[in-house]
Amino acid sequence: MTSKLLLVEPSATMRFVIENYAQSLGYSVLSHSDYPHASDALHQQYRAYGSDFAGVILGWPVVNSAESDALLSQLEKSEFADLPVVVMSTDMRAETKAWVASRNNTSILAWKEYQGLAVTLNRMLTPVAGPQVLASNRLANNDIHVLIVDDSISIRYALRDLFQLQGYQVKLASNHDEAVSLTHQHMFDIAVIDFYLQGSTGDELTKSLLADPASNHITCAILTGTYADHIIKRSLNAGAVECMFKNESSELLMARIGALSQFVRQRKQLVQQRLRLDQMIDALAGATLVIGHNEQISYASEQACRYLGFANRSHIIGLHAGQVVDIDKLRASQPGKYQAQWTDSAHGPVNVVYRHLPESQNSELIINFRVMPTEKTPGNETPAELQAQDLITGLKLHPAAHAFVDTLMQYSTLQTKTQEFISLLVLDVFAQTNEEALVPVNEIAGLSLHVATELKQVYRRENHVVQLDENRYGFLLRHTTEPQAYLLTRKIMQLCNAIKPSEDNVTLRSTGCLISLSNNRDQSALQLLENSFQGMDAVNARGYNQALLLDLKRMLPTYPAK
Repeated sequence: MTSKLLLVEPSATMRFVIENYAQSLGYSVLSHSDYPHASDALHQQYRAYGSDFAGVILGWPVVNSAESDALLSQLEKSEFADLPVVVMSTDMRAETKAWVASRNNTSILAWKEYQGLAVTLNRMLTPVAGPQVLASNRLANNDIHVLIVDDSISIRYALRDLFQLQGYQVKLASNHDEAVSLTHQHMFDIAVIDFYLQGSTGDELTKSLLADPASNHITCAILTGTYADHIIKRSLNAGAVECMFKNESSELLMARIGALSQFVRQRKQLVQQRLRLDQMIDALAGATLVIGHNEQISYASEQACRYLGFANRSHIIGLHAGQVVDIDKLRASQPGKYQAQWTDSAHGPVNVVYRHLPESQNSELIINFRVMPTEKTPGNETPAELQAQDLITGLKLHPAAHAFVDTLMQYSTLQTKTQEFISLLVLDVFAQTNEEALVPVNEIAGLSLHVATELKQVYRRENHVVQLDENRYGFLLRHTTEPQAYLLTRKIMQLCNAIKPSEDNVTLRSTGCLISLSNNRDQSALQLLENSFQGMDAVNARGYNQALLLDLKRMLPTYPAK
């Protein structure tokens, strides 16, 4: 018997395309242009033997309406819960994906990819013997982002549907260059790569991904149609951790991907634990260096990097210790407290007091140190110190901004691309008494200092939060993905607005400007601050509770519209 599909799509052109394509695949199609008639058809489908629908092709409404909402609610009811639904969407909005994720036996296709219906319908409408294991845990894997690379459009779509059914976040690439480009735009956890690609092979792509700092964290798995030993060897030698076969069952394929996902989660957890450990070391031990038996620096705390002028750990870890410390004196000395002169990243002298902790069994040296304060006299400032002073004076910054400016200058001169992003966030904070006009917080006695103190509790990295002016505050945000900076901006502004002044009738409002240091490496610290201050003028002219995202050239509301 020919399978019968219900198609609902208001656009006559799109309806015509899908109806004809589905019929060419051998399906019988009943199409409707409006949602109420489709809803009636669902209710009436069982009136005659064999008149029930095998599945529904649902054109997602461009604008929500009571009629479309009624149809969506109907499809969520228990009597229709097992009915396969393919959602055709033009914009892939979050609410569309959320509805698809919340309903069993549901897939989503972009209209421009409508030919994927052949694979999608075949998978969804073909009875599967035995227990259904693929429909479980739909949302359990939405923390894992997967890149699928295959030059076959049907295999790409089939794999995408299979992975999305398990809750994975999926993007597709058809060749080597497209895959590399996507890894520069998105953060992936796993890459599933076909071995034979047009113009390349899976092992070559794996090598490219693992050699690129933007993608060397990705866990790569090769998918091949042959069991040839040389393909498996090439794949594993290139750095792939798994070699999977296309003729395996879907259950076995997803079991392999599930195991890789667990590995990815454990690795992420270890990274988070290491970061927490680093923060504890910074808080409790301060500046710490670990020197291995090969006399290379194997660990440096954040405080150690700042003291020695290194803007990033990657610049100091792996260096021969003799480039920074007096290694001969360290090896010869006994555990205790000493004074010494070391060398910073600019090859200048640094006077330190250090404690040489007892050696471990593997001959590592663990050094805890602090920089000795130097007495400043006019004329003995370094060029960097003079530049910082000029910046503070030129922009009329608060005297307390000196350490913040030093840190900003270190970050702005960092040219090496790393996986960590740095952004500069500037906030202006205002006070409002009942319904009266906003005034800068410095016009209320003690409030400016109170806000500065509270904001430093919001983001506790040393020298990363400062009061720049009477009612202006600066943040240096460190984050692993670019979108995190937007979320941090919104969260910090919300927390700022939630600060409670001592006066009961006063509430706080804020404005902000965000600029990425990582994406503006050609700009100096002075240019970055000047651009941020100009951006603040633009935001303040529009109102409060908004931040200007300079790199995106758009406003970010502090509180999303309800």
